[in-house]
Amino acid sequence: MREIMEFSFALNSDRETHVHQDVEILYLLRGTAQILINEESYMLKKGDYILVNANKRHSIKNLEVTTLFARFVIDYSMMTEYLGTNQLLFWCNTVSDKDEAYKSLRVIFDRILTLFFEGEQEEQFRLRSLFYEAIYLLVSHFMVKTDDIRVQRLGFTNDTRVFEIQNYVQANYQKQLSLNELAQKLYLTPAYLSKYIRKQFGLSFLDYLNNVRLFHALDELLYTDKKVTRIAVDNGFPATASFNKAFKDCFEITPSEYRRKYSGKSAPKEGRTGSLNELEIEDIKKFLEKTRETPEVSHGKQTELFTVQGDKWEPLKKPWSHIINIGEAALLLRSDVQEHIKMLKDELGFSQVRIWNIFSLIIYQNAQGFLNYNKLDRILDFLTENGLSPFIELGFKPKIVIKAADDFLINQESEILFHSLMEYEHVLNELAAHMVNRYGLETVETWYFELWHDNRLKIESEDGWYFPVFDAGYSVLKRISKKIKIGGAGIVLGYESHLYEAVFSAWKKRAIWPDFLSVYSYGYVMIPQEGILYGKKSLDSQYTLNQLDVLKQTLSQLGFDDRPIFVSEWNFTISNRNMLNDSCWKAAYLVKNCIDAEGKIDLLACWHGTDLISEHYDTEAVLNGDSGLLTKEGICKPAFYAFRFLSRMQPRLLGRNSHAMITANGRGNYGIVCHNYKKLTYQYATKEEDKLDLEQMESYYEDNLSMRLQFRIDGAEDGEYLVKSHYMNQSNGSVQDLWKEMGYQKNLSGEEMMYMKQMGNAHMEMQRVTVKDGVLELETVLMPHEIRLLEIKYQY
Repeated sequence: MREIMEFSFALNSDRETHVHQDVEILYLLRGTAQILINEESYMLKKGDYILVNANKRHSIKNLEVTTLFARFVIDYSMMTEYLGTNQLLFWCNTVSDKDEAYKSLRVIFDRILTLFFEGEQEEQFRLRSLFYEAIYLLVSHFMVKTDDIRVQRLGFTNDTRVFEIQNYVQANYQKQLSLNELAQKLYLTPAYLSKYIRKQFGLSFLDYLNNVRLFHALDELLYTDKKVTRIAVDNGFPATASFNKAFKDCFEITPSEYRRKYSGKSAPKEGRTGSLNELEIEDIKKFLEKTRETPEVSHGKQTELFTVQGDKWEPLKKPWSHIINIGEAALLLRSDVQEHIKMLKDELGFSQVRIWNIFSLIIYQNAQGFLNYNKLDRILDFLTENGLSPFIELGFKPKIVIKAADDFLINQESEILFHSLMEYEHVLNELAAHMVNRYGLETVETWYFELWHDNRLKIESEDGWYFPVFDAGYSVLKRISKKIKIGGAGIVLGYESHLYEAVFSAWKKRAIWPDFLSVYSYGYVMIPQEGILYGKKSLDSQYTLNQLDVLKQTLSQLGFDDRPIFVSEWNFTISNRNMLNDSCWKAAYLVKNCIDAEGKIDLLACWHGTDLISEHYDTEAVLNGDSGLLTKEGICKPAFYAFRFLSRMQPRLLGRNSHAMITANGRGNYGIVCHNYKKLTYQYATKEEDKLDLEQMESYYEDNLSMRLQFRIDGAEDGEYLVKSHYMNQSNGSVQDLWKEMGYQKNLSGEEMMYMKQMGNAHMEMQRVTVKDGVLELETVLMPHEIRLLEIKYQY
């Protein structure tokens, strides 16, 4: 029977460069190995795996005599039939990428191998179900569309020809296809195309064409009763003799012999284990035995017990609680923006406001050297008078409003106001002196400054302007005070990972290093394939932590890992029109990621504070899918309450797990924040972000299950406690769900807007619990996407 996936074992099996149509996953069970895919080299160690896409030149070099692979091969033609496209491209590589889905996929591979060795006949059905489960994970998390989000080129102009060649050959292999015909189609000379195909595929044109024909012929040979002559003709071979020769060159036997040997058979057990002896099979079983300690993938765990010791704690660092992004500095001249900022500070505890494009507020005349700071002073006065510190971006950021990752409503480049480095240094020097004279040195020393890598400064180029501009700004500010902090360069995690090595190796060689490294995190990854970078949305619920780990690995290798890393812009999306931004899901996402970040991230700055940042012609409705914590009218979204609940945590961390964090103050008071976050699905990943259907939101989440959480604090003082439970869910306080009840009407009246403000609040319940024998026990049930704060106070 034809299987969508087959697997076998390979021991000490070096392979020279070769190409095949089927998708292949090489999972290293023992030893170390080097895999070369096209020109890229990857060093695999035990437990690593890597996917080789169809028709990619690759070779395997074992670096130890005991190297052992499990080899999973996915039927290309069956995949194309199921998915309705022959453009199958995956990025699945544990050596150079990190995603929680890798762990889930490894668990499935281990279960496939374990079931195989258990050898029960009835397990064959389970084995096949695991094949499809593995492929579902591959398609959901690791498949890349060639038109996904946007494509960046790395200086090449003709790499898309690879796909044109593959598409044309796949569509025409049954015909008498010639090199001249293909060259004419691509507007190239036959000689040039011949060299290009050999370089890209490692084969001559005829060998590549025959490889594709053999791939299709093989299916007919095994799964039909067609005569060999008919199979040869139907798959483009000019004669049976040429089919026999190509087949024998590839498989070392004739088509007829192959059919007699394998027709109608699945891979037998002895065929899969190959030349493995009993000791080697036992080694594999021991490896699999260890992996059983890895928890299996959860599909909706409904009850969870979380126990902590009341006398064991560490200080709560709260990296999410300091900075909130607001936008262009000019926005702060508006009274409504100022009211929103005061609300964010008073109710959520933010102490720093990140702003940019400050130079546009300074009236500057170069000829007279005239500088007027009045507008900027009004902004900085407002912040300092309200107990807030600015976090100032020194660059010139564009004005953008984004519908989807490659679709802009507004994309206006900001003009770089200075014509020379000397001019920039002069103005910044004057501005720094002015700020110190107006606000005092001790105040300015608490401020942070940052310079992002504007593409016009060409940070990746040796003769680019980024590093000289950064050095100039750094030197000016450090002359004022060594305590002032300045960092850069706003590298986008995952999306600009191809820049890591070049940028940070160049920075390390320079005399001036930043006080901190700044990065942005927006939930996209850029995947390299033959000189082209493909962008895609990530479904990794631990995206920021995992992508930071990838960055830190590079920094460690370069010896540049002693700088703190600030995530100065953070959200799951860059879109200003993604309806998930207004939902309870976003609140659960924030709580989950802030719990995960505790003790692992130096600083995490939410993107962003208010929807006023992206007002446009299409924002007449109360909700528009922007990333703000507050709507234009100042209504609190569910995301606002995520930070309110987190701000009520006590200073001592007793413990955290995947769904909750327990804190205390050492005087009988406790704070617990918890969530029922749901992962996003493949259905979400395939949708344009500005076209999400509010009536189909449930299809974007992994499940719709409630969760029961049980908490136990050992060592609590006996007595009576008052428990206040604050919660936000789709039935209680969610402004998006209130708007749904109002029929998604636009242009609401003042009375209707006031109703939404009043009703869009977290709900509260209260109860008393008694503690005996030093054990405090609580239980709560969370609806999908619900967030909850439990405030527990000892009653004297």
